[in-house]
Amino acid sequence: MNYFEKQFRVLLEEPEITDVDVPADMVAPMDAPIDAGPEDVSTGTMDAIDDVQDNPGVSWRKDQNNNQRGTIEGWVSKVSEFVEFLNGTDGSIQRSLADADCDTMFNDVSRSETKKITRIAQDLSALEQSLKGYLISNDDE
Repeated sequence: MNYFEKQFRVLLEEPEITDVDVPADMVAPMDAPIDAGPEDVSTGTMDAIDDVQDNPGVSWRKDQNNNQRGTIEGWVSKVSEFVEFLNGTDGSIQRSLADADCDTMFNDVSRSETKKITRIAQDLSALEQSLKGYLISNDDE
């Protein structure tokens, strides 16, 4: 038997203390109402929480983020327009090169540069999606 088991058995074997002397002024009747205190807690607490001054550092950061958000949204729209110009459906460089007649300058460009134009358009689309991701990740502010 280890030390803790011995101590536990000693505690189990001791008689239980049932009678404790409490001064009469500390004992309250069981049916007495509970005193709410000098003021009602429900109204005072909300007023104390709501009268906090705005932190100028936080509002400055929010203003800065909103300005940067507008700049990034402008970049996203310009990149999107350029992707459509490179690889869109109507009036794009790729569409013009694909519709070129044989033995024309457009046909020569189409043979040599179509893959490069597609790759650039794909990279720009990835940049556009990345910028949109930054906008979405900072939506909560």
